[in-house]
Amino acid sequence: SPEKRLAGDPDCQPFAVEVHPDVGFICDFHAHLADSEIIGLLAGFWDAENRVIYVQAPFPCVATDREDDGAMDVEMDPASELQIREIIQSHGMQVVGWYHSHPKFQPDPSITDIINQSAYQSLLLDRATGISPFIGLIVGTYDTSMRTPQSIFRYFHIRNRTDKGKTGPVPMLVKANVRTFRRGLREEER
Repeated sequence: SPEKRLAGDPDCQPFAVEVHPDVGFICDFHAHLADSEIIGLLAGFWDAENRVIYVQAPFPCVATDREDDGAMDVEMDPASELQIREIIQSHGMQVVGWYHSHPKFQPDPSITDIINQSAYQSLLLDRATGISPFIGLIVGTYDTSMRTPQSIFRYFHIRNRTDKGKTGPVPMLVKANVRTFRRGLREEER
């Protein structure tokens, strides 16, 4: 609930996520262009006052060469990431997340995904709210164990949890609302 989110309930996702419909379409299209993993950045803006991430557009990035040809793992090329970040900023947006695909296996965060997401969240901590407004998205495409041929979209965020005296990063599925919106509108106009 918004009240729990604003109160900082540790079992509640720390922010709402509003996603433009084009985001899913473009990420899905990008993921279907290859049978190996693809990767990109999510652009939009962070509304700290209302604790909402608005995801407006995905930006595909170049992946680094991998020993497994990207079949089970993908990393973003640093030069491509810098170039895409500049393009995102030139459009008046900021990076609010990243996306990649799991083409042939379940779209749950892998250990590598958890490490990458944790690193991004550490870098992008909003000191005013204590929240890292950065999400991950995994697009599941060709996994034959899926019940339908439709792609699965899993948004996630990392929380540090203590279990049996050890603290570590744990992925939290994030609920995302898909709806059309434009930047600069008051909340009641969105």
